[in-house]
Amino acid sequence: MTMKKMTPQEVLDKYWTRGILPIDPEKIARKADIKIGNLPFEEVNVSGWYLPTGNHGQPKILVSRFEPERRIRFTVAHELGHHFLQHGERPRDSTKEFNIYNFDPIETEANNFAADLLMPAEYVSALIKGLGITSVKTLCEKFDVSGVAMEIRLKKLGYI
Repeated sequence: MTMKKMTPQEVLDKYWTRGILPIDPEKIARKADIKIGNLPFEEVNVSGWYLPTGNHGQPKILVSRFEPERRIRFTVAHELGHHFLQHGERPRDSTKEFNIYNFDPIETEANNFAADLLMPAEYVSALIKGLGITSVKTLCEKFDVSGVAMEIRLKKLGYI
């Protein structure tokens, strides 16, 4: 049985409780029956790896636990993007490749998926327009994302 591609909003609708922040990509993965594992110690310059058929045919996301927690959260969301967008197996995303200057269209699509998943436009708007929260630091805390990720998201949504 093949799964249809899913948007970040469809993933949130299916696997997340509406309105709860921060969104936890590892909980979403578990609810979607995707295993989360740690990359081997020797993979020092690697952030994440998506395996559509890990152990027993179950999808698996491997992440480096040697990075900051917010980076790990974004990496898991990025790898979920590979899964839900049906990119197939994606080789190890090195720290060099895993950034906003990577122009590989598949990696860019996974980065956009991660940003949309962790910082949904509707939620960002509710905090900024509805509650008047304009501090990037406060928004980072609410969404549990890095300043860089939040600033990129705010620019993309037209707030800065």
